[in-house]
Amino acid sequence: MDPPWLGQRHAVFVPVLDSHVDIKPVPKFFERVLERVFYDPDPVTHVDRSLQRYISQISYGRASLAATVTEPVTADSPDTMGAARRSIPDDNPYDVVVAVLPSGGPDRGGFAWIDNPPISGIGDFCRVNLDVNLGVWAMEVMHCLTGFLDLYNHQPHPGRFDNMACSCGTHPSVHTLVYLQWLAQSAVTLKADHGLDTYYLHPVGLSQPPPPGHTMAIRIPARSGSTYFLVEARIQSDPYERPSYASDGVPSEGVVVYEVAGQYEVYLRSDSALALNSTFSPEPGLDIAVTRQRYGDFRVTVNRHLTANERMVPIVRFNSVQTADLQVRAADLVPQFSGPSGAASFVFSQAPQGGTIVDVGSTVRMTTRIGLPP
Repeated sequence: MDPPWLGQRHAVFVPVLDSHVDIKPVPKFFERVLERVFYDPDPVTHVDRSLQRYISQISYGRASLAATVTEPVTADSPDTMGAARRSIPDDNPYDVVVAVLPSGGPDRGGFAWIDNPPISGIGDFCRVNLDVNLGVWAMEVMHCLTGFLDLYNHQPHPGRFDNMACSCGTHPSVHTLVYLQWLAQSAVTLKADHGLDTYYLHPVGLSQPPPPGHTMAIRIPARSGSTYFLVEARIQSDPYERPSYASDGVPSEGVVVYEVAGQYEVYLRSDSALALNSTFSPEPGLDIAVTRQRYGDFRVTVNRHLTANERMVPIVRFNSVQTADLQVRAADLVPQFSGPSGAASFVFSQAPQGGTIVDVGSTVRMTTRIGLPP
């Protein structure tokens, strides 16, 4: 992935006409591109769907988009992207070239190219058009300026809870925000132990930082050990989180649960956001409950407990062999010793370690020594 987009990056937006398709004049083409970049208010609600404002808002002010809009150029072939790139002088301050077409159609929709052989020193470029929404413009430009790829290639993906899955104008999820470094890793609280814990979630669409004692998300390792659950809160708090001129909005309000298997492999596990007094179990032995909503935040309890077929391995290291044997059998597990035995022998090491969750009937292997325990 590219260096994090922190601070200002400069994009050049090139209005492009295809001489074989865009035969009729396009009224105020240059001006309409200016609007989409800098200030594009709805005539009735005054909601601004400009790309510049969106980037500032969703990054909590950590990223800013400097932009230049050139005069329109005309392509003599369907390669409108190439025409836009070749129109840029060699001596330029730009990080990305954005070709803007007046309408959609074959080879005219949103698309991004990353780390290509450069023209005029620029190897990242993308294409959008005036017919598509803010989410498409944002997704393609973010591909180029962050290197972050799509989240819609694995089902069920985050959908309208992350613009990098839906291109619909909503905020990114906490998963994406942390990868982009628009949220710090410390904004996510780890829940790795068993038992019941209470958390206070600050919704994604509200300003930073959260109130004291709040967190942006909870990370819970899955039993498989290869994935983890991520729990965040979403409310329709701004024009990007609610249906508006700028966005389709999140599909529901409440607490959202994902399972993360990789940077671009994020599964939506709660079919909709969990409302107040809802409980959800993404896997056996894990209960997530929403117990309060107040001032926009959500109080959530997470209970990690043993299932009927699971046991916790007792800590037997440095215990006598006789005591360790009784402890392991009492936990419905099978002891297996290697090494000297007798009244003076003790357990020097064990596998699995004490506190590990295993199935009933699993073997606990212990090596023994003679003498006084350390």
